[in-house]
Amino acid sequence: MRYALAAIATIGLVASTLLGSAPAAQAATARLDGDDRFETSVLASQRLPDTDTVFLASGTAFPDALAAAPVAAAEDAHLLLVRPEGIPQIVQDELRRLAPSEVVLIGSEASLSPEVAAQAAATGARTITRIGGADRVATSMLLLDRMRDEGAAVTDIWVASGYSFPDALAAGAVAAREGHALVLTLGADAGFRQQITARIGGVQRFHIPGSTGSVSTDVQSMLAGTGRAVDRFPGADRYETAVQINQAFTRTGSGGQLVLTSGADFPDGLVGAVYAGIRGEALYLTDPSCATSGSVAAEQRRIASTGTTVLGGVNTVSPVAAELVPCAALNASASDLLDRINAARAAAGRAPLALDGCLSRMAGGWASAMAAGNLTGSAHNPSLTAEARACSLRGWGENVGRTMGSSPDAARIMSAWMASPAHKLNIERASFTHIGIGIDRGSNGSWYYVLDFGTR
Repeated sequence: MRYALAAIATIGLVASTLLGSAPAAQAATARLDGDDRFETSVLASQRLPDTDTVFLASGTAFPDALAAAPVAAAEDAHLLLVRPEGIPQIVQDELRRLAPSEVVLIGSEASLSPEVAAQAAATGARTITRIGGADRVATSMLLLDRMRDEGAAVTDIWVASGYSFPDALAAGAVAAREGHALVLTLGADAGFRQQITARIGGVQRFHIPGSTGSVSTDVQSMLAGTGRAVDRFPGADRYETAVQINQAFTRTGSGGQLVLTSGADFPDGLVGAVYAGIRGEALYLTDPSCATSGSVAAEQRRIASTGTTVLGGVNTVSPVAAELVPCAALNASASDLLDRINAARAAAGRAPLALDGCLSRMAGGWASAMAAGNLTGSAHNPSLTAEARACSLRGWGENVGRTMGSSPDAARIMSAWMASPAHKLNIERASFTHIGIGIDRGSNGSWYYVLDFGTR
């Protein structure tokens, strides 16, 4: 027989009983979170000094904007993202606000249509320049030419994969800050060899972001064959590659904001490379949900950053990720909470609960929803019954709550639940056999906890 415990088991703690002391003072976190990638690029532009030159690049593909970042920064120019078929109204408005004398379109007409050029001209720019080659590699080489034509003495060139973006995002920011160039490669073919060889005058060193899976050993050998020094930053993943690059080029104690962007998508990071480069700041990558390790937090301490600027909204970089909370810490807190729950059940003579995948998705989803909405600690999942039935449960219940602090506090929330008869009843209910645990953080500083119980 199926039964639901929603009326009895689904009881939330009163928020006031769960709020602890405020977290200790820490570096401030700010967000540039437009409604989309185009508005985020505008928000970044508005945080930079006004400029007489604006670069426009596609917001739907990474290669052109990636190679353009150091060139734009060398000219103190802004980078705005547009659609291939036209300029969003909010970007047109920003062009009118800046009133640049030159707008530079990055990419061929296949990347940015003639309509983009026409709309840019209509905003009042006197000069519309297009830099676009036959492919992404050729475009990156033409951007290097532009950099030199504008007076930059390029001694270092980053050679990044033209197939994927993650390893090159942090490299683009460092290149933008240090006056380096960045070109793309699709392999050590004759075309790339000819184009790079024709442009190595004055170059002292090549830098390769990423492992040999990103840029091959053939390319590295070809670059070494030019007689220039070559170094590689082969992090274990995209996040560690960004850390390695910054450890080599961002001075200890340099201060400033730590710029944080998602390593799972490219648009905000493309804008971030120019933004961080012009401001002299360091850009790091994060998993959208949490920090994959403590490396970026360690970097925050090493460079003595004054705070964090997050590029993108909470769906791009969650509040947990923005605070550099390691995924392992969340997992450890959930594990600690499960141990405490099963210890309480053992003391009451009950069998332990087993983690359940479907219940875990339910609990995690509602914890994230509570965090996204900065809800009270007593807000229950309105879809609990429907989701429980979809999980084929014979019975179900839910505990929710929240605490304040710099990290999750399993002991505190468990103590609050055990002091509440209704919550304690859920934890000790003999009929429950499985559990899902969700933990997430809201932008208000609250940690949200969800326990979804089930009977199978």
